[in-house]
Amino acid sequence: MLIRRLVFSTAACLIASAVLADEPECASNYKSDATSAQTSVRTVLAPAAVIEMLPYKLAKAGAAMEWSEPAKGILKAGSLDVKAEAAGSVTRVTFHTSPAADQTTLCRYARLVDNPPLPPAPPVPQDPALIAKLEEDLLIRHMIEQPEIGHGLNHAVFRSFDDFLKFEITGIDLSNDRREYRVSMLLPRETVGIAREDGPDVSMMMKGENVKPRTKPAQAEATLVYTGNGAAWKLTKAFITHIESVK
Repeated sequence: MLIRRLVFSTAACLIASAVLADEPECASNYKSDATSAQTSVRTVLAPAAVIEMLPYKLAKAGAAMEWSEPAKGILKAGSLDVKAEAAGSVTRVTFHTSPAADQTTLCRYARLVDNPPLPPAPPVPQDPALIAKLEEDLLIRHMIEQPEIGHGLNHAVFRSFDDFLKFEITGIDLSNDRREYRVSMLLPRETVGIAREDGPDVSMMMKGENVKPRTKPAQAEATLVYTGNGAAWKLTKAFITHIESVK
């Protein structure tokens, strides 16, 4: 009986999650009380761009436009107030009415925003055998550098598998004769060089100042390029794209 209840409970949670996932953003964010209602949606447009393009669309949808201030990210159309503000890498646009408007009406206005952010890319599969192969090839190469930072100032040296405190594949591009892997590695600080951190430290030491060694590990983003065909794949290029100490 307990197992049956658990199965039914799990199934109900899965169904509820599916329903919520399919529900439009404006509907899931809608809320109201006796005096007002509001909802919000996200867009990749800048706040000012949202307010610049909304008045015409709102008027066409039947809203009584009054005024707009793109620089401030706000507008008013009768009982409707709209505010667009940056929220991380996107813009959140809030639609508020007083007295309250029903969900259908408010979502009809919210859908005028358009340009929603793309859903996050699915996680890259982490194949342990492939990761072990990439780590082994980096050990054989021994050192990689960041090309745009001159004279190898930004670099990472690989001594043993223990140096890979964390290793994650973040992207894969495959073709007939080329394979590119983008990886993120957590490495011991003593195995890397970071110009913008090491340079000031050296300058301070030359002035006779006491500088504590940096002990926090470094986060390195790198690209590994393999060329070949069939089973004969060889690491032909490996370089750092970004590196810094963990904050």
